[in-house]
Amino acid sequence: MSKNIGLITPFLFFLAFSLHAAPLKTLSLDFTRELTENNKTEHIAGTLHYDVNTARVVVEVTKPIQQIMVVKENTLEVYYPIEKQAFRFIAEGRIPLPFIESIIQSTQAEYGLTAIGYTLDKHDIIDKVLYTYWKPPEKSKEQLGTVILGMRDDKLISAEVKDPKGHIIARSLYQKHSKIGIHSIPMTVTSSTYGPKSEVLQREKIVYNNPQVNTEPQNPILNFTIPESVKIKEIKW
Repeated sequence: MSKNIGLITPFLFFLAFSLHAAPLKTLSLDFTRELTENNKTEHIAGTLHYDVNTARVVVEVTKPIQQIMVVKENTLEVYYPIEKQAFRFIAEGRIPLPFIESIIQSTQAEYGLTAIGYTLDKHDIIDKVLYTYWKPPEKSKEQLGTVILGMRDDKLISAEVKDPKGHIIARSLYQKHSKIGIHSIPMTVTSSTYGPKSEVLQREKIVYNNPQVNTEPQNPILNFTIPESVKIKEIKW
């Protein structure tokens, strides 16, 4: 199980995804993810599926292993179809995941910051980039810091996350925007996380392609459940 922990590491960045002029009901995206940590690089590929109405996400990982992840609210189910093994992770709060969080935030105003209690503090314009500064809710100010979003031509191009002392702990860049409907989608996201001495702890690059919006009939994978014959091991976070 340890070799796959990277697939379920919480991720703190927000990606501006608003995909279609019509109301977004379902979304499927192919992705590749390159993750570098401790001088080791891992490559992951697959397809993620999102049902907006039920806030249910299903991720089909095809490389380096076959894996299906089902995410809803505070529960993450991980199923290995070849090994016939399954795990259910139950957290105290909602579970954010790499490349999934951005899709969930896409259906919310201000990239989901207001939904989790952040408020707009101030803004600046530098070299035609609009920077907005968001402060965390009062009850969480000892655990969370400021989030800074950068916008150019109504496109999200950067995000920074700081700790309560003002040190940058994460930075993301959003590039290669693609026009879908009336909106621009960043199809490449590069991110870094930092340690207490500003050293890079982790680098990540995610490339999205082949977006499928509101497909009919709905992809049956969105209704996936772990087979009843498979015993599920529950783990509380």
